[in-house]
Amino acid sequence: MKYVLSFCSLLLSVTELVNAQEFVTRGKIEFEIKVNNKHNYTAEEKAKNSFLAALPEYTISYRDLIFSWNESVYQLGRKGTVAANEQNEGVVYTDLEKQQTIQKNMQFDEYYVFADSIKKVKWKIENETRKIAGWDCRKAVGRIYDSVYVVAFYCPEIIPQGGPEMFTGLPGMILGLAIPRYYTTWFATKVEIANIDESKIIPPVVSKKKQLTKRELAEIVLKKYKALGWEKDQTLEYIMENISGYTL
Repeated sequence: MKYVLSFCSLLLSVTELVNAQEFVTRGKIEFEIKVNNKHNYTAEEKAKNSFLAALPEYTISYRDLIFSWNESVYQLGRKGTVAANEQNEGVVYTDLEKQQTIQKNMQFDEYYVFADSIKKVKWKIENETRKIAGWDCRKAVGRIYDSVYVVAFYCPEIIPQGGPEMFTGLPGMILGLAIPRYYTTWFATKVEIANIDESKIIPPVVSKKKQLTKRELAEIVLKKYKALGWEKDQTLEYIMENISGYTL
């Protein structure tokens, strides 16, 4: 009888612990993207370009990340300080299980869809914590392109290991991100976990255009560079490395 009571007590404790930890596997996150234009462009660049000179100190835009387990879609959200006709409507569909992304990306004022593998980030988890959009997050520092540092805050309670743009690989969803070299931050403003329209989690398409590989798209871009006489400083390898840019 003593062993039965002990087992029941243990089972009750485990049940209470499980119920206390409500882990999230589906949801919608709104990210506010803020670019510091004052530091992002030099005085010389602004003097030569009237568009850059007219930019406000900060440019703010919004994107939504809709996710369900290993799949997610990152797409244009509500209007920010950027005019609607100036926003890039790029989309990133991510499959964490297959470690693959399918992106709609603009090149020379045209949209293309191409597949790519998820970029690996060398993350180092630190002890600092921060609350973002009401969720407790932990800090991690990573590195991309060998020398570009990234600061992220991830939430262990949100299980999928995704995040804004194409950042993944931490033990929880990334709710905050900063790339100091680019003077850009991505921070969640709200997290919704009810009434999520999972039908929107599908790969992007472009009418009358087939899905390309990253190499095929890079070849198209290089051809356009040559037509404009810009190919001197461009190689196919360089374009392939940088074609999966941010979808700001």
